Amino acid sequence: MDIISYPGRFVYIAQSGDWRLDISNDHFIILPQVGVWEYQSGRNLDNLATLIVEAKAHAIANGITWQGS
Repeated sequence: MDIISYPGRFVYIAQSGDWRLDISNDHFIILPQVGVWEYQSGRNLDNLATLIVEAKAHAIANGITWQGS
C-alpha cells in the first residue's frame, strides 16, 4: 500500500492499483482507481478488504479516530 499524508488526512492506494481510500476524522471515502464499482471477480473485493484492514491500522496508529467534528 502506498500512503500519501496530509495534515489530519491520509490517502491509501492499494498495491494492486485498483482501490484508493481517503481517510480523516470526518470522512472515510472508498474510490475505485479505474472503472466503476462493478467488477468481474472477487479479487478486487479481496484487494479492497486488505487495503481497508491495513489502512485502518495505520490511520488509528497515526491519530485518526473517526469521531467526527
